[in-house]
Amino acid sequence: MPTRMQKVRQDRQMTRTMGVGQLVGVALALLFAGAILLAYEWVSLRAALVDETQMQAAIVADNVAGSLMFGDRQAAGEMLVSLRKADHLRSAALYGRDGALFARFTSPTRGAREGLEELVPALGEVAVTHPVAYRGQALGRLELVTGTDRILTGMLRYAGLLALASLGGVLVVAAVMRRTRIRVAAAEQELNYLANTDPVTGLANRRATYRWLEQAIEARRKTGDQGGQLAVLLIDLDNFKVVNDTAGHAAGDVLLRQVASALASIMRSTDLVGRIGGDEFAVIAPVADGDAAAVIGQKILTVLRTPFLLETGEVFATASLGLCLFPQDAPGMTEMLSSADAALYRAKNAGRNRLASFVPEMTLATQRRALLEAELRRAIEQHALVPYYQPQFDCRTGAMVGVEALLRWPHPQRGFVPPMEFIPVAEDTGLIVELGRWVLQRACDDAVAWDRAGAPPLTVAVNVSARQLKEKCFLDDVLTALHRSGLPPDRLELELTESLLMEDMEGAVAFMHAVRAAGVRLSIDDFGTGYSSLAYLQSFPINQLKVDRTFVQSLPVAGHTIATAVIALARGFGLSVIAEGVERPEQLEWLRAAGCDYAQGFLLGRPMPAADVLALTVARGEPA
Repeated sequence: MPTRMQKVRQDRQMTRTMGVGQLVGVALALLFAGAILLAYEWVSLRAALVDETQMQAAIVADNVAGSLMFGDRQAAGEMLVSLRKADHLRSAALYGRDGALFARFTSPTRGAREGLEELVPALGEVAVTHPVAYRGQALGRLELVTGTDRILTGMLRYAGLLALASLGGVLVVAAVMRRTRIRVAAAEQELNYLANTDPVTGLANRRATYRWLEQAIEARRKTGDQGGQLAVLLIDLDNFKVVNDTAGHAAGDVLLRQVASALASIMRSTDLVGRIGGDEFAVIAPVADGDAAAVIGQKILTVLRTPFLLETGEVFATASLGLCLFPQDAPGMTEMLSSADAALYRAKNAGRNRLASFVPEMTLATQRRALLEAELRRAIEQHALVPYYQPQFDCRTGAMVGVEALLRWPHPQRGFVPPMEFIPVAEDTGLIVELGRWVLQRACDDAVAWDRAGAPPLTVAVNVSARQLKEKCFLDDVLTALHRSGLPPDRLELELTESLLMEDMEGAVAFMHAVRAAGVRLSIDDFGTGYSSLAYLQSFPINQLKVDRTFVQSLPVAGHTIATAVIALARGFGLSVIAEGVERPEQLEWLRAAGCDYAQGFLLGRPMPAADVLALTVARGEPA
């Protein structure tokens, strides 16, 4: 998008500016270091020149001592003239004891050298004075003046070498910096790719998708009504978990890549396809209206209905779609995503493999659910939920043999909230684990309390949710509840559904064997409504089958075949049978005649608080 390209150009310009600045900094540093080295070199060369001149003065002073002592000016002058071969010597002067000039020599090239020194006045001359003496007796002094032009020559030579070395250093630094910039640019490009791309499918990831959506919304705001609508379609694969569980995660990744390729193949260049979750994709597309967006949604459904080929065989990856439009349905990105998610939830609940467009009523439903979740959390914290128990009776003797523990929520404003309303919320949020643990403990405690009050020993049945069964500590929860309450294990019955067992067959069977080894009873609830085979049923270490109320309601007029088959099946496996939902006397009579062991329902007893269970056993005069 234009803003992204501008940012890239700005980053490149900033990188170039920083590179030039770094080179200038290196050059200034080398210049400063060179100045220090040149100053040090000048001091070293001048000190060496001074030492050399002093040595010459000492030698000449010894040689002219006799001439000065005998007053032989000619000999002294000849001695000084011999210094002409020292090309750096400017002048030599010999003074007597009284300070008067005795002999002098001046280099014939001094004039030309003085002109050079005028150009470089900082170098100047070196003047050295040395005493002339004989056997400790002072005769006078000798003064030598040496030019510093060779220092200048050495300095120029040193400066040239230093400049060449500095230039080489700058070139090396520039080359290193260039290679570094190339590597940094490549690393930044790689990091940008990783930060914005899903590693499995190669599509835009959640971060990049949301940023694209935000920018697209801003662009639509600037164009106003002329920009049309912006559609967001959330896509959730219906059967992805089955593929992962049966074929493995590697096959799941292959499927995701094939789905991504299929989605990208039907999108326009103006659309964006991104992966925003495990099996969830998003399509952002500019459209003219809602009908055009629905056409895109139908294309997606059609292309995903085509089977995908994996190593394990063909897989159908149908999907549920939620559609939301900007600005028609939502004023911003957050509202768009929330509304599209609400539409997706509606599509999944309506049977999946379909498209649902957002309508305002979905927001109200989402708000109600969010409010219900918040109130449920407060109710759990305040211990406002209570266990109710529905009695279970022996069909032959009519004796009360047990109860089923049920959870009730007495709301202070709305009265009792139906379990079918708050239990799914607890399942989705994971609160069912805490609730299930609490109900299990309360049921065991209440059963022991009834025993102490003189009631007959009753079996207490507790429903197990799918989320509970997946918890590794659930078996410990069961054993802890039994230990704390003191309830015998054979008086506790856990009710499992067929669909729950089929979600994780291996884990469920392992749990059932472990809990049966502890002496706890097991029952399959709602038998006949799931999809477990007889082979699976034979491997389940259960005690009882529970006939679903849907098969009991039509008795005795209809439903004989299924009810009779379930009872016969239980007999063949050596299991007891309990029927739920018994509401009419003729239903109970038919079940008794068909050989059903136990029954429960409104005809026999409605769910009631723990105190009413005890009162019921007393009223019936059940023997302890």
